[in-house]
Amino acid sequence: MVIKKQLPIGISTLTEINSRDLLYIDKTEAIHTLITKNFRCFLSRPRRFGKSLLVSTIKEIFLGNKKLFKNLWIGQEGRYTWEIRPVIHIDFSQLNTDTLDTLKNDLNNTLDTIAIQHGYNASHRPFPREKIAYICEKIGVQNKIAILIDEYDAPLLRHITNPEIALTVRDFLSGFYTTLKALDAYIHFTFVTGVTKFSKTSLFSGPNNLNDISLEPQFSSLCGYTEDEIHENLSMYIQEYAAIKGTTSSAIIEEMRTWYNGYQFSYAHTKKIYNPYSVLLYLHKNQLDNYWFTSGTPTFLIKLIKENSYTFSKIDHSQATSTTLDAFEINKLSLKTLLYQAGYLTIESYNEETRMYTLTYPNEEIRQSLNSYLLCSRLDIEDTDAQTEAHALRNALKTEDISAFQSALQSLFAHIPHQLHVEREAFYHALLQMICYILGTDITSEVSVSTGRVDMIIQTHNTVYIFELKLNQSAEIALSQIKERRYYEKYLTSNKTILLVGLNFEYETKKITAQWEKAQGKNI
Repeated sequence: MVIKKQLPIGISTLTEINSRDLLYIDKTEAIHTLITKNFRCFLSRPRRFGKSLLVSTIKEIFLGNKKLFKNLWIGQEGRYTWEIRPVIHIDFSQLNTDTLDTLKNDLNNTLDTIAIQHGYNASHRPFPREKIAYICEKIGVQNKIAILIDEYDAPLLRHITNPEIALTVRDFLSGFYTTLKALDAYIHFTFVTGVTKFSKTSLFSGPNNLNDISLEPQFSSLCGYTEDEIHENLSMYIQEYAAIKGTTSSAIIEEMRTWYNGYQFSYAHTKKIYNPYSVLLYLHKNQLDNYWFTSGTPTFLIKLIKENSYTFSKIDHSQATSTTLDAFEINKLSLKTLLYQAGYLTIESYNEETRMYTLTYPNEEIRQSLNSYLLCSRLDIEDTDAQTEAHALRNALKTEDISAFQSALQSLFAHIPHQLHVEREAFYHALLQMICYILGTDITSEVSVSTGRVDMIIQTHNTVYIFELKLNQSAEIALSQIKERRYYEKYLTSNKTILLVGLNFEYETKKITAQWEKAQGKNI
C-alpha cells in the first residue's frame, strides 16, 4: 500500500523533511553528477525554486549522513563513495543586510559559529576575510572542505535600487570571495547559488572562477519539477483534488501545466520545469491561485519598473543574446536580464545559427499577475477594482459585445492620473495589452501579415478579434485600415467568427471610441 506523505510546505532542509517523513522528490542522480564531475559551480534560479533544499541535500551528502538517502538514487549500493568532508555553509539570505555594518557583523558571527563547530576559535580575527582564511586553513589542511554558499546575492539585491550602497556592498563581497578563491588548496568543492549573476564580484572572473551551470542541459531540472516527476510523485494528490473538484486527473494536470509549468533553464530543448512552490500550494490548498507571485515579488524589481516607467508591450517573445541572460553591472541594470533571472521571463527557444534566445512569460500565473500588477500601478487602482473591470471585459469578449468592451475599457482608463498620460499611441497600446493579458485571453501584438502589421489579435474559443488602434484620429479610420489592408485574410480558415475592431484614444478628452464590423469567413 502506497502511503500518502504530507507535502513539504515551507520546509527547505533535508533533515527536516526526513524527520517529519514528508514528500521528497529525488534529485540525487543529478546531484551525484554535480558533485563528482564539477568542483567550482554557480547556479542561478528564481526565488522559492528549491535552491536552499538543493544546498541542504548536498551538505548532508558531504557530511556522510547516508541514512537520509537510503530510499534515494544516490543511496543505492555502489553509486557513491560517501567520503566524509567538512562543510562550510553560509546562507546570505539569513544575514542582516540592512547596512554594510550589520552584514559584516552577522557574517562575522556566522563564521565564528562555524569555527566553533569545527573545534576552533576565530574570534581573534576581526574581519570576515581573515576569519574565512583562518577557518579553511585549520580544518582543510587534513581533509579538503566543501564550501556551500546559498543566495550569495541577497545583500546586493537588498540595496539594488540604491547603487551607492549596493556598490559598497559589492566591493565588500568581492574582497570576501577573492580571499575564498585564494584558499583553493584547502577546498574540494564549491557551490554557490543566487537569483542574479552580478559582474565584478570576483566569483566569475580570474583564477579559480566558478563554472556557471545555470544554462547547462544536464542540470536544467536540479530545481523545480519536471512533468515526469509530477506524474511519478504527485499523482495521488492530483487524484484527490480531481475528486473534490468533480473532474479528471488529466484536467487538473492541464490546469497545473497552464498555470505553473513553462520554465526552461537551458539552450537545449529540455523538458519544461514546473514552479515547485506554486505546485505544492496548489495541491495542498486544492485551489488555483497566484502563489509564487504573491509570495513576495522582489521589491527591487517593482521599484525599478515604477521608477523607469518600463513598458512590457515588447517583452513577450523578445530576443536576447547569451550576454543578456548572463551577468550585469549594478549601475547598468537591464530589465530583460532581471526579468529572466528573477523568473518572470523564461527561454522560449534558441536559434543555434544566430545564437539568439527568444524569451516569453513562462505561464499564466506570471503573465496575468505581472501585467495585473503593472496595470494597477499605472492606473493607480486596487487589484480588486482591476479584476472587476477585467471580468466585464472578459464577458464582453465572450459575448462579442464591443459596446460593453468599450465601456469597460473607458472605465479602466478613467483611472489613469492626468500626469501619467502620454500622447503616444504606444502608451495606450501597452496598457491595452496589459489589460488583455490579465483576462487570460490568447493575445498577440504587432502581428505581421503580407499587407502590414496588425496592432493586436485576440482569440477566444469562438471569435477572432482584429484590433487596430489610433490616437487622436478616429475609430472609422482604424476600422478602414483593417479592411483595406485585409488583415483578416490569414484567419479566414479558422472557422471562427471574425470581428474587426477599430479603437481611437483621444488624448485631450480621454475618450475611447470604437467602430466594428462583424462577418463570417468569406462574407467579409
